[in-house]
Amino acid sequence: MNHIISEETLSGLAKRFLSQDQDLAFAFTGAAGDFSVVGFEARETINAPFEISINLASSDPAIDLHSLIDAPACLGIYNKYDEVRFLHGIVTEVERGDSGIRRTFYSVTLRPSLSRLDHGSDSRIWQTKTVPEIVSEVFKEYSITDVEWRLNGQHAPREYCTQYRETHRGFVERLLSEEGIFYYFEHSESSHKLILTDAPLATPMLPNAGQIQYNSRPGGQNRGSWISAFSQREKLRSSTYEMNDYTFKNPPANQRRNQAAQENNGLQGDYALYDYPGRYKDPRVGGDFTKHRIESVRVDATTGHGQTSNIQLCPGYHFELTGHDDASANGRHRILSVQHSGTQSAALEEDAGEGATTYKASFTTMPGHLPYRAPLAQKPLVDGPQIAHVTGPEGEEIYCDEFGRIKVWFPWDRYGEKNENSSCWIRVSQNWAGGAWGHMAIPRIGHEVIVDYLEGDPDQPIVTGRTYHATNRPPYGLPENKTRMTIKSQTHKGEGYNEFRFEDEAGREEVFMHAQKDHNTIIENNETHQIGNDRAKTVAHDQSESIGNDKTINVKNDHTENIGNDMTYSVGRNQQEKYGKDHVHTVGNIHKQSIYADHLYETGRNYEGSVAGTYKLDVGKTITTNTGTHTLMAFEKFVIKGPGGKIVLDSSGITLEAPKINLKGAVSMGGSGSAQVPTLSMAANEGLPICEECAKKAAEE
Repeated sequence: MNHIISEETLSGLAKRFLSQDQDLAFAFTGAAGDFSVVGFEARETINAPFEISINLASSDPAIDLHSLIDAPACLGIYNKYDEVRFLHGIVTEVERGDSGIRRTFYSVTLRPSLSRLDHGSDSRIWQTKTVPEIVSEVFKEYSITDVEWRLNGQHAPREYCTQYRETHRGFVERLLSEEGIFYYFEHSESSHKLILTDAPLATPMLPNAGQIQYNSRPGGQNRGSWISAFSQREKLRSSTYEMNDYTFKNPPANQRRNQAAQENNGLQGDYALYDYPGRYKDPRVGGDFTKHRIESVRVDATTGHGQTSNIQLCPGYHFELTGHDDASANGRHRILSVQHSGTQSAALEEDAGEGATTYKASFTTMPGHLPYRAPLAQKPLVDGPQIAHVTGPEGEEIYCDEFGRIKVWFPWDRYGEKNENSSCWIRVSQNWAGGAWGHMAIPRIGHEVIVDYLEGDPDQPIVTGRTYHATNRPPYGLPENKTRMTIKSQTHKGEGYNEFRFEDEAGREEVFMHAQKDHNTIIENNETHQIGNDRAKTVAHDQSESIGNDKTINVKNDHTENIGNDMTYSVGRNQQEKYGKDHVHTVGNIHKQSIYADHLYETGRNYEGSVAGTYKLDVGKTITTNTGTHTLMAFEKFVIKGPGGKIVLDSSGITLEAPKINLKGAVSMGGSGSAQVPTLSMAANEGLPICEECAKKAAEE
């Protein structure tokens, strides 16, 4: 930071001023033009950009102001005691003022190269990067190269980190404060180095062992290293910080973290701050975050305020105060801020009166044994829901993870690729969500969704809705189909759809269902269908039906079934058929019945049968017919066969063929055979064998 002065580094102007019995000299170098320092004011603060306003004089009244802007420059503060303090920066403001007798007055403002980040803002997304990696990328974009990271802790990659409508410096400082990282500067004649550290106690010591003596009445000549005034201030601040958060990946997890202050500077009670959400998902990270919060809250609980002419004080460093009347004030102090001011009348030469070169500084400190943390920067909030488009890998239509989360691209993200890397995994609100039940509809690639943010946090998006637009139109034209409500899905990587639709137009009410392939229904208990009019059902292929118990069908009118091919009935037990009137059974070919036990039938009136061909009846045992009148009629021949003969009735007469014919009972005959009656009658009465053919033949002979 500071250097011992030498002939090579001391500018000629400063050397000339120091030779004029002046204890101090100021010089401005590095920018175009020959300038003398008339005076300056500088403000330096830990974890903030410094600002150095310098009044200059030059013999050149026409210095090109454009050549100064954004160029490096340095203010050197020299004294006779071989001490020098450099304040280096870039010129962010320059002004040409009035001209005197021989000189023109200019003013410039120096700020760190970090201040370039104030002049740019963006909205973009980083994924799976640590905060140091993200910040380094931003620095590189704005040519902030003189940077040193002094990190002791572990900084885990952030799954998703959003810069949303923030200046680059606001974004960087916010991330650093969330991680417990703060910064300060080390100045040299040619550069200012940005130091970033997460070690709140490891700040460096000022040169010369960092000891500065307190002297409230210096008087006379002195080396300008005294602290002439120093006071201590105590403030009431919270002593405990508690935070909590929630992660959907482990809902019941206890995320509460509590951290007490290292010292409570005499508080009479426990003053606790509580905040939710803590913006952490890992309880280990939550412990660090909570510790950082209480440390930042208590930075100004105990502070020191002083004045000095010591030119070496610099924020981020610490020194050892000695010689103070109050022993509690002596010891190690960390410098939080310094305000410098100086005048150099000798630079005006004939354009101003005489006067000594002066320098003074006021400063603020905190106890060196207590940790410093930067205050938590305010995170930007998203004002409301936003539109986004669902993204995923090339060639895919649906892209999600195990939780149904999706990736999206935001129209404000000018760097994001419209693929699987466009965002973090984002949860999707569903109509109903429970343990392995509820509603699930994954937004598909190319769909437009509405994204909201938990607590307005741009790092916690959640999909809350879906919308149509000029490219993705509704399933049915509007407003002509305004009465139609539908759930219509598209076949994945194919042509087709499934749909469940309602039509509410009066007189056209309809519930419509379309299954592109299978339709499966499982009903654990009862199912009831009631149809007020017709029902039509068409099955293009097979239909099967399995009923575990009874089946009842009631048809109040006709029942028609047409079967194009075979029909098979299988009844495990009994089958009953009842017809209130006629039963017509028509068989185009063979009709076969197989009955393995009895076959019983009952006809209330007549029983008629007609056989176009042959009628054959095989009975294994007995045929019994009980009837009032039994008529058997054959149009050509009637044959009765038995084991001992047969009877044939045809157009020629009746023929009985048997080895023996026995007739019992009275025999009455008429016609041409009546002459044989006595003989037959006698044979019948006596039980003798009869041969009708022989008797007839004998009579003829």
